[in-house]
Amino acid sequence: MHSWLKVLLLSCAFLSIAFGQFGTYDTLSIYDIQYVANPDSAQETMYQGDTIVVKGIMCHGPREIYIGARWGGFVSAGSNDPWNGFFVIQDDTIKVNTYLGYVQEGDEVYFTGYLTTYTGLTQLNILTNPETPVTIVSTGNQLPQPRVVTLADLATHAAGEKWESMYVRVENVKVVNNNYTSNQCVITDGTATGYIDDYFLWFRQNLDNKTYTWPANGTLLNVQGYVRDIGQAYFSINPRTTNDIEILSNPPVISEVSRTPGAPTSADSVIVQAKITDNVRVDSAFLHYSVDWQKFKKKSMILGRTGYYTAAIPAQTNGSFVRYFITAIDNEHDSASLPGDTTERVYHYTVRDGKLNIADVQNTHGYKNDASGYVGYVVTLEGVVMSDSSDWINNFYIQEDDTIWSGMWVYNNVFPQPKMGDWIRVKGTVQENYGVTRLSNLTELTVITPNYGVFQPAKVRTGDIGTGKPLAEAYEDVLICVENLTVTNPFPDGASNFGEFTIDDGSGPIRVDDAFNAFNGNLDSSFVLGDHIDKLIGFQYFSFSNYKILPRNYNDIIGHTHVAVKEETKSSVKGFRLDANYPNPFNSQTFIRYSIPTQSTVTVLIYNLLGEKVRTLYQGVAAPGEYQILWDGLDDNNRSVSTGIYFCQLKSNNSIITRKMLYLK
Repeated sequence: MHSWLKVLLLSCAFLSIAFGQFGTYDTLSIYDIQYVANPDSAQETMYQGDTIVVKGIMCHGPREIYIGARWGGFVSAGSNDPWNGFFVIQDDTIKVNTYLGYVQEGDEVYFTGYLTTYTGLTQLNILTNPETPVTIVSTGNQLPQPRVVTLADLATHAAGEKWESMYVRVENVKVVNNNYTSNQCVITDGTATGYIDDYFLWFRQNLDNKTYTWPANGTLLNVQGYVRDIGQAYFSINPRTTNDIEILSNPPVISEVSRTPGAPTSADSVIVQAKITDNVRVDSAFLHYSVDWQKFKKKSMILGRTGYYTAAIPAQTNGSFVRYFITAIDNEHDSASLPGDTTERVYHYTVRDGKLNIADVQNTHGYKNDASGYVGYVVTLEGVVMSDSSDWINNFYIQEDDTIWSGMWVYNNVFPQPKMGDWIRVKGTVQENYGVTRLSNLTELTVITPNYGVFQPAKVRTGDIGTGKPLAEAYEDVLICVENLTVTNPFPDGASNFGEFTIDDGSGPIRVDDAFNAFNGNLDSSFVLGDHIDKLIGFQYFSFSNYKILPRNYNDIIGHTHVAVKEETKSSVKGFRLDANYPNPFNSQTFIRYSIPTQSTVTVLIYNLLGEKVRTLYQGVAAPGEYQILWDGLDDNNRSVSTGIYFCQLKSNNSIITRKMLYLK
């Protein structure tokens, strides 16, 4: 930072403190904001939606992390004790007069903004309307040393919430998958499995450009970094640079595993090859294979003139299911395998003399890792086209049945788009597109039976497909239908509304997304908190750590009715109000009415007598109006609460209203 600007900001700090500039908003400590009494069921700050001032030490520059064209980063209270890490972000970097862009590592700063939660991560959104400058009170402060934890300390929200946004260190961990989804690296220390992630730009850019790879599977290391809640019930460790990774061993590096042919028949002996290297010498390499879930057999792999190790899996009968993986040992007796964690994933294929089924390509066979066994291989599939060519340009879906594992997303920018209802044959390369299997690089698209007809959508429950349960992956790319729905969050991403909204049939929430060109989702705010939808149809999808449904067009939204009591204009809404719930007492469900006079960040929360958060009924940006929301007596884990007194709290900017309710079973 220019010295004159640093002096200016420091001067502003002393003036602000002297004249009470912070008196407009409450000043909270990082501990006050982050601490929650029961993190297993409640991760959100008690001050969600509030505009506050908080002081902390900036841990790095505001442009070092992967947050697009925004500023932000991790902030420390100056201690490595629990609940002393935080995260700040500014969405609009055009607003330069916040001065966040000039803050440097080691600066102690007062930040002013409103509190939100993004995929479980508590963050302060810097005020930009009006532009409110940060205030630097000192510079060159030393950052706390990383806190040594185990991976068990980060394995659940109950254990890991107190370390959110803090600088931690895990020691003597082993790499078990250095090529996990979204540039993540899976590690274990014997207490639990954990994840190294690429939130800092150095890793993101170099991993994307293939100029860096995570340490090889089997490597022992110490790693330190900042803890990030990534929304799927686990946390990741995010190192800044390779200086945060200490290599303790150098096992063989196994890469470029392939099989020939990629889609075997009963006549094929399958040749498996891999590139295996070591810093000194590879002593041995083995191919392990199993047929129809029998015990794995081991074969030595031979180093050929091409520099690749090879071994053959004998030809198997039609319909056989084959699994395999590779291990290697070096001269120092360090070992490695690929895949790294064979309880989570192995390579696999199904022997087919006729056409390969979509289910053969999609089925993960109970393994946690959801990558197809045919990734990178050319396959020929058949199915009926389930979406219209105008719904999503260059993309369509096919299905061979109306059951699990029966759908496939197809990307086609080569051939004329087929018509919905046509039974087609399509040949292309299987890809994993950010966790979703699709067929791309087409070399054939043939209509076999025109106007064959489409399959009816499979009926499912939102809770079964929205929370990562087995059915969520099984219905990937399949047309599904959910019924009797309530819009429980119109803007799950808050002010960064990406068109998504959340629905629930009472079994648990799932997001609705707008990937199809013919459906705009909630970009126009047409889906309001509490709205009712009779039926919603779409394809099961996954992106940004969330399972979702993709409607093809507006015809897939059936029976959408606004059930808000009365959505009035800003001028006609009389004030910020929370009415008494009705009925009260209640034994199954109760309705809560409230009004918002101006567009605001709103949260509606349920607390028990101990002050513990039980349920988040709504969180997001709401337009001015009057609303009605339903509470069904369930907590955030969809468990029925016990009989007793509960409190409903409505929070909006600096206003809070609380009302008492009585639940009777």
